[in-house]
Amino acid sequence: MAGLIDSHLHLGREEFDSDRESVRARARDAGVCAFLHVGFDPPSIEAALRQAEGRKDEWVAAGIHPHDAREWSASSEKLLEELAKAGRIVAVGECGLDFYRDLSPRPLQERAFRAQIALAKALEFPMIYHVRDAYPEAKRILLEEGLPPRRGIFHAFAGDAEFAAWAKDEGFLLGVGGPLTYPKSKLPEAIEKIPRESLILETDAPWLPPQPFRGRRNEPAYLRITAEHLALAQGVSVDELARGMAESFASLFGVEFTDTFDAFVPSCRAIPKGRAR
Repeated sequence: MAGLIDSHLHLGREEFDSDRESVRARARDAGVCAFLHVGFDPPSIEAALRQAEGRKDEWVAAGIHPHDAREWSASSEKLLEELAKAGRIVAVGECGLDFYRDLSPRPLQERAFRAQIALAKALEFPMIYHVRDAYPEAKRILLEEGLPPRRGIFHAFAGDAEFAAWAKDEGFLLGVGGPLTYPKSKLPEAIEKIPRESLILETDAPWLPPQPFRGRRNEPAYLRITAEHLALAQGVSVDELARGMAESFASLFGVEFTDTFDAFVPSCRAIPKGRAR
């Protein structure tokens, strides 16, 4: 068997400063016992590295977010290269395009995105893509630059069924989190025909909590709720879902899990109950 993996979270953020170890304990109690900590600017990269340091079944991805694309520079690239060569990160990102908030000018977002695609290709790393209201543009840029050999994950996927099919056919994974559970979400329809081998669970904690916790801080224990929804939609048990996703995660990032992780049976763990925050 295998535990559940939160393939995208930000546990190093200040929202968790008061109860971080309790958050970890609740995650484990819910069967979530492996994490990919994601950094999106130098301070958050350092925070992600601190969270994973010395911990088993925890890894780090590092990149420059499109919100911070104006800050991309040679020093940014050097930082990511050094972290990769030191074995401290397993992926480039999150990076990409965000045309919803447009916190950095679009030409600068594109410049930073292209540079990080080139870096991922040079390092032979997968990527974590942040794309919002810009899926056609992201696809165009990826095709122009050449797809990274190890592809990666479209984090917090919010594209349509056509893009989902293209991503699946090209070997990308689609990140599925709390929005899957929202009553008016378009995500279930977008991924309806996507096999579970092309999907990966995530929380994006502290953001995007599943339906029972909307309006509150998200945390990795709540991944179990999304897993239950996805397992039902896919017609499999949560245990089978977890095992398949562990295989996909290990293959994509080139990592190995500990015996403790492999021994977890998610269905024997408690589904988290509501708690105020």
